[in-house]
Amino acid sequence: MGDTMQSIRSGASEPRSFSDGRPAGRARLVLAAGMAVLVSSLASAAQSGAQTTRMGEPVNAYAPGAKVYTPFEDGDIHPWPVQGRVWLMAGEPGEANVAVYVGDEGAIVIDTGVQAMAPKLLAQIQQLVQQQGGAHKAIRFIVNTNGLVDHIGGNEVIRNAGARVVAGEELALQSRLGEGGAAVWAHQKVLDRLVAETANGGPTAPTESLWPSDVEEQDVYNMFFNGEAVQLHHAANANTDGQLMVLFRGSDVIAAGDVVNMTSYPTIDVARGGTIDGELVALNTLLDIAVPDDQVEGGTMIIPGHGRLIDLGDLARYTVIMTTIRNRVQFYKNQGKTLDQVLALNPSSDYDDRWSAPSGPGSKREFITAVYSTLPKQGTVFFSMESSTRVPATSTRASRK
Repeated sequence: MGDTMQSIRSGASEPRSFSDGRPAGRARLVLAAGMAVLVSSLASAAQSGAQTTRMGEPVNAYAPGAKVYTPFEDGDIHPWPVQGRVWLMAGEPGEANVAVYVGDEGAIVIDTGVQAMAPKLLAQIQQLVQQQGGAHKAIRFIVNTNGLVDHIGGNEVIRNAGARVVAGEELALQSRLGEGGAAVWAHQKVLDRLVAETANGGPTAPTESLWPSDVEEQDVYNMFFNGEAVQLHHAANANTDGQLMVLFRGSDVIAAGDVVNMTSYPTIDVARGGTIDGELVALNTLLDIAVPDDQVEGGTMIIPGHGRLIDLGDLARYTVIMTTIRNRVQFYKNQGKTLDQVLALNPSSDYDDRWSAPSGPGSKREFITAVYSTLPKQGTVFFSMESSTRVPATSTRASRK
């Protein structure tokens, strides 16, 4: 298993011949001997007429031309049980995901979607908390995995409907300062950027009411809530420099934020500190945290920033694809090719039918541009977590606090 995971992380693959001399493309994925059984069972399901798997993705979702199908496009929010105490609130525009973790001490909301959907989202969260919560039926915390508008748009509405666990002088102080409601957590760099963007103005600048109220800066921030450990993992320089991933250890669910996007290529926001190697470090961190069940199916469930739920098998395939594209681009950049030349060579051609958005964020052009611009002029062709060029260069294995 260790050799297999190293192959996934480096993008290593069997030799393959290309007329332009690029390195081998499609990585061989062998998670376990049982994978062959899994593939066979999926093929049998397809032949028998079964069209969809978990959250509506086609059985042949990784085949050329396959696209994710979502049943939630009616403008409403739909609670979807993940496992343990965690629920997915589906139905946001762009298949953006909101997660809710609810128990005896109240609820934690992971991301709050877009501002326009906030009232509908709040109604569904409150109904869920009433049905699934214990004695304390309140929203206690909000965690923003990044500071983008489809993750923080509902902060004000959801926060104002919540309540912190405070009393006495602290409660009176919050009331005087107008700081009541749930605590809104994010990484310090998210708040720094939101403050700067708001100060600079512009039609899309976030208002102060959407800013987080509490910040942290640890590689891993631990808390204990609803009888289980909750960890906030800082995915430095992944999609942004303030990206968080949230692990609910007892429920065995990870809210990965935009580190994983099942609707298109990941959006690496270079202007906000995102890099391709930081993205791959984050994906490999998820591979370390997630644990598969029998035949590499099930086990830890992962909620992506956009799209359907996935497990370790899906995550491994996703990591192979992103690593392979990164390695091809680095190979060409080492040859001195310009961005336009690399785009013309189409290094993601194997995967574009499935993963490229038609245009804009998540499109092959923007993804390859971000990959190219965040790789060194001369770098290691095969990505490795043990490389000295690992991003961030000064990072160590996650510390505990």
